[in-house]
This record gives sequence, C-alpha cells and structure tokens, in this order.
Amino acid sequence: MPSEVVGVHSIRSNFSPMFIKPLLQEKGVLHFTLIDPDKQSPQKAAEVAARAEACGSDGIMIGGSTAGYDDTNRTTEAIKENCKLPTILFPSNTEGISEKADYIFWMMLMNSLNRRFLVEEQMKAAPIVKKLGIKTVPMGYIVVSTSERQTTVERVGNVDRIMTEDIDKLIAYALTAQYYGMECIYLEAGSGADFPIPPKMVNVAKNNLDIPVIVGGGIRDPVTARNAVSAGADVVVTGTISEKNLGMFEKIVLAIKD
Repeated sequence: MPSEVVGVHSIRSNFSPMFIKPLLQEKGVLHFTLIDPDKQSPQKAAEVAARAEACGSDGIMIGGSTAGYDDTNRTTEAIKENCKLPTILFPSNTEGISEKADYIFWMMLMNSLNRRFLVEEQMKAAPIVKKLGIKTVPMGYIVVSTSERQTTVERVGNVDRIMTEDIDKLIAYALTAQYYGMECIYLEAGSGADFPIPPKMVNVAKNNLDIPVIVGGGIRDPVTARNAVSAGADVVVTGTISEKNLGMFEKIVLAIKD
C-alpha cells in the first residue's frame, strides 16, 4: 500500500466541494449500494455494481470490516471498468484505501470510545489520501444499537451504545458532527442488525440537522426502505441484499425513488 509522503508540488489536489447535496438536488432521495471486497471476487463485485446501476442505484460504496489494500484496489478497479456510478470508499481502517476510487467517506465514528476510530486511523490515512488525490466526503458515522447482541461494528468500534430510546444522545452526537463541519451523518445499525434504525430516530435527526442524513443497516425490504425515506432519510444504503436477491434489491430501490 502506498505510504510515503511526498512534496506538496507533486500531490494532486483532493479538495472536494460538496458531494452529497448536489447529488440530492439533481436526483432527489438517493440509494447507495455497499459492496464488501471481502465477500466476493472483484469480478463478482463488478457484476453486482453493474446490476445496481441498472436497477437505479446512485453510487457504489466500497468497504468492509477486514478488507485490505489489495482486495480493495482490485475490487474498485473492476467496478470502475463495469459501472459508471461514483465510487465512494467506506474504509474501516487505513488499509481500505484505493487510488482507483472517486471519493472517500472521511469519517469519524462519533460514538466510539476508542481514540483509534476518532482520530488515529484518520491521521495514518491523511497523507496517503493527500498523495493519491482522492476527494474526501467528511462524514459523522454514528452506530445505533438495534440488536440484542452487539453487531461487529459495535464490538470492534468499542462504541458508547446508543439504544433506540436514546434520542437525546443520538442528537448530541449528530449535532457534534454537524458543528465539526461534516458534510453528512450516517446512522448505522450495522451489518446483520436485527432491526433497522427506527423511523423516529431518523425523523428527529433530520429535524435537528442542516446536513443530509444517510441511513443503513437492517434494510431488507421495500417497506423498511420507504419508511426510512418517509422519516427523512436523504440516502438509504443497502449491502447484502444486492448480492443475494436481485428482485428484492430492485424493489427496494424503486421504493426509495417512488
């Protein structure tokens, strides 16, 4: 993985104007497809991305809990060759970076109790992102506990658990992200979550913020997706369903766009 820092005159600019808001103004409510490089070959990931584009998805997020540089790079390259949608890295650590991507969610796990996910991984990644010229999309990442057992992201991220009734805590974290200058927040239930983010939480977040609200995790059917949109979600993210059930995936995208 590239790691050396070079002189500023040899570095491409990666200053990025707003990404999410202009896309919302152009297309309305958005759907992003999340592809985990760990879960399939680059060729299979490219097929998933192409199908997602055909179904009306608006962007491809690339990332996973353990995806390394080589897998991420090969997957991103394959997706770019087969799909015209913007690619946005969604890395869990510094290894999940690829120079092939269009954007990277420059995120802070707002409710983590571990300094690593608040600033350490970002410090390691910053010189690499600068060198590669990947456009950054600052994002406040907030994990909500909707399952009886902790999801992987809750456990690995060592989060201050936000239960579904903890509305005030959620808003405090969300406003902190906004006041830090984040372009958007992402309310995440986690991969394999028992339940999605409750519509009430989405609605309260939307009504208290001036930045877009992304919602993901536990969205497996069109009714759940539509409920998130009705509550105020600007972007809905789905992952596994795009690989396992194309028919259901298409219905979800249509429900979001309806």
